[in-house]
Amino acid sequence: MTGRPAAQPDPSWRPVSRRRGLIVTFVSEDGTQRKDFDFGSMPGTHGIRHDFAVAFEDATGVLGSSKRLRGAGALWQAARHGCCWLADNRPGIRGLAEMSAADARLLALSCRVPSGPGSLHGLKTLLRCSPVVSQPTRQAFTRVRHPKTNTARQPYSADELRRITVVARGMVRRARTRLETHWAMVADYRGGRFDHLPRADPRRSLAEALDHCAREGDFPRTASGARAFVTRRAVTAAGGCRLMSLLHLTPGEAWAFGVLLAALTGLNLSTLDSLAAPHRHASSPAEPGIVFVGADKPRRGRRSVMTVPVTALRPELRPLAGQDRRTAVANTSLTTAYGVFMSLLELTDPARTLTGNQQAFIYYSAQPDHCEQKLFGYGISSTASGFDARRRWMTPWLTGDPGHDELLLGISMDRLRKTYLEQVRQPIAHTPATLAGYLGRMESVRNEGFQIVREALDAQVTQALARRAMTTHPDNQDDGSGRDAVLGACADFDHSPVDGKRCRQSFMTCLDCSNARAFPRHLPVQLVVADRLRELRTQMPLGQWIADHAGPLAQLDDIFTEYEQAQLRAARAEITDGDHRKVDLLLAGHLEAS
Repeated sequence: MTGRPAAQPDPSWRPVSRRRGLIVTFVSEDGTQRKDFDFGSMPGTHGIRHDFAVAFEDATGVLGSSKRLRGAGALWQAARHGCCWLADNRPGIRGLAEMSAADARLLALSCRVPSGPGSLHGLKTLLRCSPVVSQPTRQAFTRVRHPKTNTARQPYSADELRRITVVARGMVRRARTRLETHWAMVADYRGGRFDHLPRADPRRSLAEALDHCAREGDFPRTASGARAFVTRRAVTAAGGCRLMSLLHLTPGEAWAFGVLLAALTGLNLSTLDSLAAPHRHASSPAEPGIVFVGADKPRRGRRSVMTVPVTALRPELRPLAGQDRRTAVANTSLTTAYGVFMSLLELTDPARTLTGNQQAFIYYSAQPDHCEQKLFGYGISSTASGFDARRRWMTPWLTGDPGHDELLLGISMDRLRKTYLEQVRQPIAHTPATLAGYLGRMESVRNEGFQIVREALDAQVTQALARRAMTTHPDNQDDGSGRDAVLGACADFDHSPVDGKRCRQSFMTCLDCSNARAFPRHLPVQLVVADRLRELRTQMPLGQWIADHAGPLAQLDDIFTEYEQAQLRAARAEITDGDHRKVDLLLAGHLEAS
């Protein structure tokens, strides 16, 4: 069969409407996430809420820019901020079409506090997508500029990273032990190894209830009868724990897996959130494991779909592959990305079987009202940013020490990602230019760079000062009988110390020549050359400046130390336009010895 050539849709094509009145249904690009956003719950007039709902539908549609549930939630919060501000400050406006440029500027200024920059960007998107907002109003909103801070979230130190990963691995190990224990109990029950126990035995009741949970994806809900007694005995045997949580990860444990993978792969939260269970293994059982995982990062545009390798070797251990590290240990260790990811897949496989979903991160969570009802969540729990939730999850590891507890309760996926980038110095799902931007804002990388630059600069200066051979005569006003060579006078132009022949070197090399003599009359030009070399430091790559100009500048500064300050001030006052033109020609390479 022959296919048909690709073609663009008809210009009149529009996506299917997802808006029902003031309720807009968001569907993620991959179809795995759905949520209704109710604009009817916002304050303000019906017209404003309706206009925001229309703009939200366009911004989150197939032609819009928001492809993930988190992004859609941020837009909804921005719309809520806009509705609240308009209701409080412009109650007479019946729709966004009536907003003036002044209203737009004031609305943009209101986004500074307390809502933060997220509302500013979200409102900018919604106003752009609204068909009723005028162009002058949009332009007035976008012209408002909030002061930017130069501070950026810094990567964790080695000690902070160690403490965070130790706690995350502890949470994962507890989860693995609990799930393996109770799935083994289910297997024993199905194998008849509880048949010798009385039916009223709590252990047998627990095994029976867990078998029901494993098969049905929910605990037995019979309110009366024998099944109810079995369930009560099972809950008693489980110590009051939710039965489903004995077989599946909880939101906190899924978050702990996310923390480890962020620290070991450098992937950001949105990419980890949507990781799928892989189907391509690229290594044999006898080799360090590697698996290719399909990932999606919509803001990368045409490069959004990518394949991420998850390996069993940490970056610092890759040169030692096969040395003092058994393959089985590397493939199962929670200190490697492969070990963490494969453990996650193993523990979440029953949940994927029950739900038919193929996401790597899947967990069981009760309803917000805490009633026992089946509910599986996908991705890294959205409650991971909740302070109270984290305190509940990490209670066994909190010591009461303010510094230690604050570190754990404030774990940032962004800082974990930056810590990995600081370690490997390679792009992870972004361009080299983006990586350079990340590294340039890291204090540790800047300090490291300053040290490298300082060492290189000191080496060049030391070498230059060691070879400087130009003789300085600050008190000897010569008669000018020598042959001038821009930076000084040459005592023997026809016999170069380099080869004994007529000199063919650059005038800048006079600083290294034993034939060169520097007198006070040369000081104005030398001062201009030193000033120009300092200016070049900001106009060219630092490494090139150090290699080409750091040495000559250090030599000139060394010459200046042989003069009195009064001599230097007098020489600077004598600088002429001709001196500047001469230096321009010198640095351009036009004044070479002939």
